[in-house]
Amino acid sequence: MKPDPPLLDAPPEALLAELETLRRMLAEAEKPPCAAEGEGMVIMRLCTGLDLAGWETLSHRQDLRDWLALPLSADCLPFLTRIQQTLRELVFLSEHDPLTKLYNRGAFDRILAAEIVRSSRAGQSLALVLFDLDDFKSINDSFGHPCGDRVLETIGSLLLAEKRSYDYAARVGGEEFALILPGLGLVRAEMVVGRIVEAARTLKVVCDGVNTPLRVTISAGLAITKGKMSTTPEKLYALADAALYQAKAAGKDRVVAAPIADLTAPPEKTLVRADEKRFLFTGLTKG
Repeated sequence: MKPDPPLLDAPPEALLAELETLRRMLAEAEKPPCAAEGEGMVIMRLCTGLDLAGWETLSHRQDLRDWLALPLSADCLPFLTRIQQTLRELVFLSEHDPLTKLYNRGAFDRILAAEIVRSSRAGQSLALVLFDLDDFKSINDSFGHPCGDRVLETIGSLLLAEKRSYDYAARVGGEEFALILPGLGLVRAEMVVGRIVEAARTLKVVCDGVNTPLRVTISAGLAITKGKMSTTPEKLYALADAALYQAKAAGKDRVVAAPIADLTAPPEKTLVRADEKRFLFTGLTKG
């Protein structure tokens, strides 16, 4: 029986077919208990005649970024550099929205929780802003989803351009965006958000097949914690969301600020009861 020719003396499609078969088998295989504990295996396949350039071409054609390649001889540095780049790309993709390149909802939730803890420990203000594109459904219905995507990309670029280097911009829903602004109180945050809402009015979004550039507006809900009393991400988000709803109800294309989170918190429980306070200050008891 004649042995199989070494890959890639055979066509590249043979390697792609083998990799795809293995990927499908691994996806369908029942995971053993040890898999939950992080154990696993490295599966290796010798591919003669394949260099880094050839592997790059194949991996891009079939989205094989989760497969790593190393040469058996020659200089490993280019391969290791490519692996490092792949890991950076995978980390970025895991935390960012692929359309707008802003943080995704998972990363946003993690960052907001960490910033609230930092705000409370330092006693510093923290602002959360929720933005929503006005009448976005009509854009998709009238001009198509590719045009809607162009609008979303444009708003994402606007937020990246307007934020400070240590602010965080995220896409948290279909047409909903968020900004986390560490260190900003109510007055300064309103100025920043007002500038963004105003800048959105000046945008002219050009879509393929649409003769006239589109004009869009956004509404914003702003919530603030001064870091003086503990709050939660859920509460701050709810305050910003309620303010956003008010902005929509009031006519859109505007900013509405919620009551400061610290001022809406219930009073802390005291260790001294009211009758005990009366005795301490007056010497009298009830009765």
